[in-house]
Amino acid sequence: MGASRRIHSSGSRSESRRRRKAAGMNKVYRILAAVLIVAGLGILGYTGFERLTVSQRQQQLQEEYERTAGFRNVFEKPPEVIEITEWQPMKLIIPAIDVELAAVGGGDVFDDQLLDQGPTHFNDLTDRGIPSSGDLPSTEGGNVAFAGHRAGRWNFFLDIDKLEEGDEIYLDVMEAGYRFVYEVEWVEVFDKYDWGPIKSTDYPAITLQTCEPPHVSGPDYRLMARGKLVEVKDIPVEASEVN
Repeated sequence: MGASRRIHSSGSRSESRRRRKAAGMNKVYRILAAVLIVAGLGILGYTGFERLTVSQRQQQLQEEYERTAGFRNVFEKPPEVIEITEWQPMKLIIPAIDVELAAVGGGDVFDDQLLDQGPTHFNDLTDRGIPSSGDLPSTEGGNVAFAGHRAGRWNFFLDIDKLEEGDEIYLDVMEAGYRFVYEVEWVEVFDKYDWGPIKSTDYPAITLQTCEPPHVSGPDYRLMARGKLVEVKDIPVEASEVN
């Protein structure tokens, strides 16, 4: 009987240890789950905050653009030669991929703080060995180039690859009163060190540049979309917005 009690006692202690171990592991799992949940919420909160910041800055740029409507020139017929000679607030509209964004200009296109706000104009970069002369919209020639993010909280140019030949790209310059209408000529992928597509052109063009592939940090390629100017017309603005 004594031996039987000892065996029974030993079995009880083993079972007790297993239960304590299981309870300890469950506690660890619960703590780990709580940490992961908190971390996940933190990431979501940070991402949400960043998205809100981007949205607010775009809204500010849109408002700056709209304010220029008070100075807008209105023409019965646009003159034959139109040249924008200095940066003005502009809006980039691409109906085929549901893009309507205030553009960023007057700064360094490689400035992440600018790129985080919206499509950013390539200024004159010839002193850096990059063949961008900082062309602005014109009927005489020149290549108006913009860079835009394609990942993360921005996604300004996420769907550029979906553009097709003949799709329209509008570049509105409110104060000047013009909508420059371009038609897509091509969409192609280039090596990240190939800056040829943003060279000045002998015909009026627009070039949009983004990363390829999307959602990749430090990609090896660039996606470019080129449009050719086909028309310049008045910006469609409601009369109440024009002084």
